Amino acid sequence: MKPFYFLVALLLLSVVGMGQKDPSPLFKSGDRVCFVGNSITNNGEFYHQIFLYEVTRFPNKDISFFNCGISGDVCSGVLKRMDWDVLSHQPTHAVIKLGMNDVLRSQYGAQPTTNPDTLAKREMAIKNYKQLLDSIVRLLMAKQVKVILQTPTIYEQKAQLKRENNLGVNDALKQCADYIQGLAKQYQLPVVDYWTLLNSLNEGLQAKDPNATIVGPDRVHPGTTGHLVMAYQFLKTFNEPQFIAQIAIEKNEIKSNKTSKDCIISDWKENKKEILFTVKENALPFPYSKDQQQGMDLVPFIQDLSLEQFTVNHSLPERVQLFIDSISIGIFTREELNKGINLATYHQSPQYVQAEKVRGILNNMWKNVAMRRTIDYVEFKHLTDYKGDKADIAAIKAYLDNLFATKLSDTPFYKTQFDAYIKNKPNQKTYEQEIIALKAKAYEAAQPVAHRFVLKPAP
Repeated sequence: MKPFYFLVALLLLSVVGMGQKDPSPLFKSGDRVCFVGNSITNNGEFYHQIFLYEVTRFPNKDISFFNCGISGDVCSGVLKRMDWDVLSHQPTHAVIKLGMNDVLRSQYGAQPTTNPDTLAKREMAIKNYKQLLDSIVRLLMAKQVKVILQTPTIYEQKAQLKRENNLGVNDALKQCADYIQGLAKQYQLPVVDYWTLLNSLNEGLQAKDPNATIVGPDRVHPGTTGHLVMAYQFLKTFNEPQFIAQIAIEKNEIKSNKTSKDCIISDWKENKKEILFTVKENALPFPYSKDQQQGMDLVPFIQDLSLEQFTVNHSLPERVQLFIDSISIGIFTREELNKGINLATYHQSPQYVQAEKVRGILNNMWKNVAMRRTIDYVEFKHLTDYKGDKADIAAIKAYLDNLFATKLSDTPFYKTQFDAYIKNKPNQKTYEQEIIALKAKAYEAAQPVAHRFVLKPAP
């Protein structure tokens, strides 16, 4: 076991899904899940991976995830937009992650302080956070929405980065994380603890390289590695299934079906040269991209959540070549096949290639979600005081241009968002229709198909 994997195993022992211990799998067909939070949630990468897992693992379900993240938002903002931005989706579940902005990072600097006014503001920020988060939870529970709490992610306050360091923010986030654990216990709710795992993994990286970080260069937003780790933590917290399928080849088709799980074996043929059979699995392997490799190295994602086990308890030559649909998967020893191999690690397999196609469809869906979400961000953050015609794009553009020039010109991000809004707003309905169509297409593409397996002596 790798050192990091040992660390993760220890941390997972302390993860408690308090209260609502729904039997795994967590979500059932028809569930509507709102992910509510700030820019880290708006980015969506961590729950994109959760949704990808759900679609490839449970292709006959139909669940919906909704992006309810707003950049820069805090608990009070979530309460203001609760009706139109969260409850409007008629959610069965609300997954809450707040705190990064609530702690008031501006009250923390590069050096420690004893200034009583600053310390009082920090304390009041956390007090307000606790009260408002409690209000959010109680409101959602009163609406019969199942609440899943998530701790904040970490703030990078150790690595030497170009971005100014707000020393103490990560400690404040730890206070928020501790409060969430207590809140979860109070209301008997499940909680996903990102802070502890990310902080421990980050310390492990920095033990080797003081300037390494699992967080992005702005010290706030987790990078792709961090989001992959978050997805892993979420899925493991709810004990999502480890096995895609357990394909166990015995002496014949009947025996193989008795010992196999989550698959059906048929069309058995055997001769002196080869063994042939057809396998239809119930699910697909989890496909990941090259930029997620570091995350895969930090946590045992494949081992814990994407095992497509293939074992052969049959008389075989010493070396055997495996083909699936005429594609060579590899050459294996008899002993390796007796112990079992994980087909999910062979990315040339037809099953993995199919899963990658699902990922591609969902990537296009998420692009539409991002463009649609820009509209919500600008309207919530910057157009609440606009009194003109909401259908007059030219007038709105003039309003936003003036707003940027007079109040926000120091931050180019706002100009980017305003320009995107002007471009995207006329296409709002198109984005919404595309999101629905692409989700349906992803589920269709994830439907498992039968594959022809061939085992023959290796050349």
